[in-house]
Amino acid sequence: MIFIITLSLTSNSIQDYLQNNLQGLLGADAVISQQPMLTQQQLSALSKLTNKIATTQQVSTTLTHGAQWQQAKLKAVDDSYPLQGELLTATTLHGTGQVTKGGPNTGDIWLDARLFASLSLNIGDVIVIAGQDFIVSRVLLHEPDRLMEGHTVAMRAMINPADMNGLGFSAELIRHRYLVNADTEQTNQLIKWQQAYLPAAQVYHKKGNHPLALFWKRTENFLGLASIILFFMAAIAIEQLTQIHMKKDQYFSAICMSLGASKLTGVQVSMFKWLLGIVTLLPAVLLLSTAAHWSIVNWLGGTFSDLQWSWDLWPVVRTVAAISLVFAVFHAPVWFSLYKNSVGRLFHNNNSGLSHWFSKMCSLLVLSGVAVSYSDNGLLTLMMVSAIVITIGLMIIMSWSSLTLGEKLTQQISGLIPFALFMMKQRILSKSTQIIGVGLSAFMLLFTLMLLKDLGASMSSYQREHDGNVIVSQATQGQMTHIQTWAKQNAINIRQSKPYMYAKLIAVNEQRLAAFTQKPSDSLATLSNAIRLHWTQVIPANNRVVSGQWWQSNSQDWQQVSIEQEIMTDLGLTLGDSLTFVVGQQSIKFTIAASHEFKPGGGSMTFWVQMPPAALAHIGGAHFNMASMELSDQQFHLLTPLWQKFPTLRMTSLKEMTARFDNILAMITKVISGFSLMIILLASVVILASVNALELKEKKKNSIIMSFGFTRGTCFKLNIIEWLVTAGITAAGAILGTYIAGLLIYQSQFSLTYQPDFIWLLLTLSLVLCSVTCFGIYASRHSLRSSVRTLMSEA
Repeated sequence: MIFIITLSLTSNSIQDYLQNNLQGLLGADAVISQQPMLTQQQLSALSKLTNKIATTQQVSTTLTHGAQWQQAKLKAVDDSYPLQGELLTATTLHGTGQVTKGGPNTGDIWLDARLFASLSLNIGDVIVIAGQDFIVSRVLLHEPDRLMEGHTVAMRAMINPADMNGLGFSAELIRHRYLVNADTEQTNQLIKWQQAYLPAAQVYHKKGNHPLALFWKRTENFLGLASIILFFMAAIAIEQLTQIHMKKDQYFSAICMSLGASKLTGVQVSMFKWLLGIVTLLPAVLLLSTAAHWSIVNWLGGTFSDLQWSWDLWPVVRTVAAISLVFAVFHAPVWFSLYKNSVGRLFHNNNSGLSHWFSKMCSLLVLSGVAVSYSDNGLLTLMMVSAIVITIGLMIIMSWSSLTLGEKLTQQISGLIPFALFMMKQRILSKSTQIIGVGLSAFMLLFTLMLLKDLGASMSSYQREHDGNVIVSQATQGQMTHIQTWAKQNAINIRQSKPYMYAKLIAVNEQRLAAFTQKPSDSLATLSNAIRLHWTQVIPANNRVVSGQWWQSNSQDWQQVSIEQEIMTDLGLTLGDSLTFVVGQQSIKFTIAASHEFKPGGGSMTFWVQMPPAALAHIGGAHFNMASMELSDQQFHLLTPLWQKFPTLRMTSLKEMTARFDNILAMITKVISGFSLMIILLASVVILASVNALELKEKKKNSIIMSFGFTRGTCFKLNIIEWLVTAGITAAGAILGTYIAGLLIYQSQFSLTYQPDFIWLLLTLSLVLCSVTCFGIYASRHSLRSSVRTLMSEA
């Protein structure tokens, strides 16, 4: 309850923040964004729909000063900019911001403070962009239309539109944005006009959703999907505790029914007791979830500036109602048992048969509901659930086979260990449940920690081996030709080079993309923007065909594509579906002929959408290239003149990519650490629940042993042996489960071979299992405290 209410409160706070942020950082009432410039006819039509227009142009560049370089967004604004909000600049690096109207004068450039520091600049310095001199005249402090950048950390620079035209950048590299003032009616007309005449353009307006709204929704889904792990563990604990509640409620109802009460009365009393339990929990849950919510909002303040903590009653009420419904489903077997069984069966605590399987089905129903509700990546969800199911199956097989085999091998031997194995074998059903509960706890903890630890090393090692240490993510045909000559002259090895063009998916089966699917996912988020469309006649070395058929070399059918299998799964696409792309100014319909997936060994440069080369004769879009190179440490200085000649060349070193990956990994580690703490707490609950569920049988066992003259010390030693055997089986199951999960997810998501650090794995597992054993023995101490008479009477 704490976890889910905290997630709900945090989500509500961020959605409120995004809505306020949309109002303050859009810079206009509405914004149209697209790569090509509007034609004069389109601009005239737009002018009729709005009161005022401001135009901006933006291009990704690499700015250089001396031997230093830095990637930055170069933006040109007209005299009408900004329409709303304030443009703040300063004449010194640490000066006070001044409200400025319009952009820089011709020949001037304004840079943000981070770009100043990165390039070691001062006011009045001159930097050269594509052979043209610019004087650094002001420090750029705030732009009122930063919303469209999606809170990127890209450094910023601003110039005059005339200078942007003079730089001679290729038109396909520049993105145009049109900021407009419009009331509600004009905004609605603008959206209809855009859908009819500019289907590939993006429109954002103050009454709509923030660009990050879907991103945060996907983050929620990821956390919710990860919660399946918690729900699996909770299901085990609740199922074990349900057996205790069922016995008590059955006994109480049987007494009431024997005195004349109806079955319905027994069910009503049980429901009221359950409801009181929920109400009793709420004060502590709300207090702890509010504290956790406050901590998370403060931590997220570094990412979302001005994010404020607020407590809202409605999300809490809605969430508590949903959780209560889930718990009611978990508790349904108790009420079913009370209503279904006779007085005699209630007195005998008969929980087998229909009610037993009904209990399992209720747990499965809840887990399935959580998986379906939160999953926005069907393949990843299937892998995660499959890993858990396989682990459960392994532990069942290992517990039954090891206890049966151990009992058989030691039946002719005397001693505590053979006797402990014999006793465990006699209670194999209950011990298997306990082993599964503890084993899943160990598996979940290892799974979260181990895969996180190995992912970065595996990805970095693979990239260095196949992709070199410099990646060119975007180069025009002219730039690529120069790079090839430059690489040959300097003995630099170009490992891969692949062409592509930008394409924007606007419709699936004649249905607009937004209408075709509204479920947020990474695939939908990526396809909402322009993607790289690659052409190749043969199947790339780092791809394999999953379904369908790759096009033949003599085929004249050029309107066919192959789609990455993960996209097919996420969006629910099938072979034969039609996809409408906008390439340049053309709208082109393709049919899905095949699906492919990544395979290792041929580099990591792959594409989500691929088409036959024959399509190039019918498509007039600009061509770009991706490439990867291997440079020695002494050759890195050669990149500076390359960027000075081609500022728009997008090129990243492996060192920069690794640094970005490490930053993301550091953030994920914080989240996983908190998540692991939740797993540890739930693991403790599972162990306590398993001990409580088996306490009656433990007391019976101890009373029989002590009645033959053995001491409590002997019972304690037997208890230690049982927990060590349990820990050993769970250790093997957890390691195998983690390894299988790694194989499944690494192969399906990254097509990489999972190579775990077994020494680190064993050390971590040893620590976890020692803690589990000690905690289990401590929790079982109650069954050893009483006298033989007391144990016999309680048993």
